[in-house]
Amino acid sequence: MNHYFVISILVLWLFFIILRMIVNKKRGDYNLVIFFAALLGFGYFYLYDLFETTEFFIYSIITMAFFIISLIYLNIKQVLNGKISEFDYYDLEKDLKQTKSTSELLRKRFVSTIDLLEQGIAFREENNQIFGTDRYIDLFDLDTNDFNSTTLEDRIYKDDLIQYKDQLSKLTKRKSTYEITYRVKHKDSYVWIKERGKKIFLDNTFSIISIVKGLDLRLFPVSQVDVLNNMLTYHEMYEEVQKLIRLKQNFHLIHLELSNIPEVNKKYGRDVGDMMMGEYLKKLSFNFLKDNKSLFRTTGIRFMMIIKDNKKYEVLERALSGGGELLNMQMVFGGITQTLYPNAGVVSYGFKDVTADDLIYNSTKALDLSFNELSKENYCFYDKL
Repeated sequence: MNHYFVISILVLWLFFIILRMIVNKKRGDYNLVIFFAALLGFGYFYLYDLFETTEFFIYSIITMAFFIISLIYLNIKQVLNGKISEFDYYDLEKDLKQTKSTSELLRKRFVSTIDLLEQGIAFREENNQIFGTDRYIDLFDLDTNDFNSTTLEDRIYKDDLIQYKDQLSKLTKRKSTYEITYRVKHKDSYVWIKERGKKIFLDNTFSIISIVKGLDLRLFPVSQVDVLNNMLTYHEMYEEVQKLIRLKQNFHLIHLELSNIPEVNKKYGRDVGDMMMGEYLKKLSFNFLKDNKSLFRTTGIRFMMIIKDNKKYEVLERALSGGGELLNMQMVFGGITQTLYPNAGVVSYGFKDVTADDLIYNSTKALDLSFNELSKENYCFYDKL
């Protein structure tokens, strides 16, 4: 939801509070406390630039709801207390009309905003009734926007359904968010879906809001596999190595091969293999690189990293020497759990009289040596040969 819209709600709310204080000659009431809490919440999202997150979307809806409830409740309270005059009745009628108009406008804006999203959104109530947006029912190949959990679970791949239900059952007030990847029936085949959601607790009831997007590249262009599609190439890696040598800057060149990806492709299909590689490379960049401009794809399952930070390289060196646990990563997609483990060839540049071709050749040679049957490790440091 647009943050300018939330600002307008907060401004209207503040105006309403000030007006009440002037008319009733009160310094303030609980409404001011709630408004202040809402204002602090907006400040948090503004400070950390989280306007595009699901949490801000939920915060916006809750803020809007409290504003409308405040308008209605405070006027009804006056009626019940018998402290309302004919003038107050006129004001009440005017406020109700304005509230109704504002509520309808908010509803239309809310629905229009949802329609613009590429992701599907679903709202699950405690009675397991679900409302899904048009995009949501397209992804799940459903016939109606209103359905129950049984209808949804019938679309989910049997092996993935166990993990899906287990994730939802573990949600608590302390751990109310979740993220899961699973397969759903779409026409005559299964496609991968990534779902992120949050369980909202209110009094003794709860509801779940979830956002889903498709991961099958053949059907849905925006997917995790874009990590692979948008990677820098061998040519760009070669130019970067040349530049660093020209600048006489220390760096380390790591040549990786995700050696068990062919096995994953054979067992689960190439789509699963690509998604696992995409997720693996995202984690690899987070652990060892400052940005994604130092990771390159040279062939199908071979990649090169350029590490310029010596501290990061020391972490990598310790990880390899200690058994490679930081590089061996477990991937979970629905009911599929698979560990990806790489072979690695490492070469370092330290102002030696070498060319880019020499360094790349040496890193490739070190990588090939890591596959040698006589090698006890799945890595090789060229400088230690």
